[in-house]
Amino acid sequence: MDLVETYSRMSKNEWKVLSAVFHYSWDYKYVPSELIAKKAGMPEEKAEAIIRSLAGKRILTARQLSYYGCAFTLFGLSLYSLRRFVKKGLISMIGNKMGEGKESTVYNAISDRYGEVVLKFHRVGYTSFKKVKEKRDYGTLHFTVLTVRSARNEFRALKRLAGYVNVPKPYGWEGNAVMMELIEAKELFRVRLKNPEEVLDMILEEVKAMYERGVIHGDLSQYNILVSEEGIWIIDFPQAIVLEEESEEYSLLSFEELKEVANELLERDLKNLLEYFRRSYGIEKNVESVLNYVKGKSC
Repeated sequence: MDLVETYSRMSKNEWKVLSAVFHYSWDYKYVPSELIAKKAGMPEEKAEAIIRSLAGKRILTARQLSYYGCAFTLFGLSLYSLRRFVKKGLISMIGNKMGEGKESTVYNAISDRYGEVVLKFHRVGYTSFKKVKEKRDYGTLHFTVLTVRSARNEFRALKRLAGYVNVPKPYGWEGNAVMMELIEAKELFRVRLKNPEEVLDMILEEVKAMYERGVIHGDLSQYNILVSEEGIWIIDFPQAIVLEEESEEYSLLSFEELKEVANELLERDLKNLLEYFRRSYGIEKNVESVLNYVKGKSC
């Protein structure tokens, strides 16, 4: 389904229904049509007709329970998130799809305020949902809504790191979408480095700076490190842990337990990174020594 084409065909009343669904998504797995109608300011019969139409377009998914209700599909949530950016004047034009992976779809876009930017739509599949729910307090929400928290988590991590670590500048977050700086560089795995030891040291410096800011990437690899002649950047932070005493994302854990999880993820990040450089360039580094360096301990 084409995001831009569908966006251009949406009616005013359809946007009202989506806005009402979004408003109540944190309270209901499937939002009752009665509440949607009241929020949208229309008769319930009309709201239900629009819900059925949007379900036919795979923008919503509808269920007949003890009441008639609906929830966003991932496509519908992305569509509504784009709408919120446009309404706030942050996006004036959306361009081509730049990439698509298991956890996100990325478009380039134009912002009157920031110029050419990246618009990243998060998605969390059912497998990821079950895995992440083990430690994160997500209750019984419809799993597509988890992408909102995934996007918020990335935006929060980028805001904390911007100016301290080489990451894309974050410009905005709406729904399951994050707007950020466009970086003209290639993924590490696509490049054959002439100075691999120097680049590895640069990456470790960034990981150390992240740790000092209380952020653990959680999924660091050759696929989310960008390189160019100008330097390196670290991207993709939906799984990041931001170490805070009161962590809404990990409210099932005490702060000490959260730090333990963070340390496990940090060690895994470093193992992945060192294994890539060992396999690709024959560079050998001791994981424990590197871990101590990142944490500011003497080796």
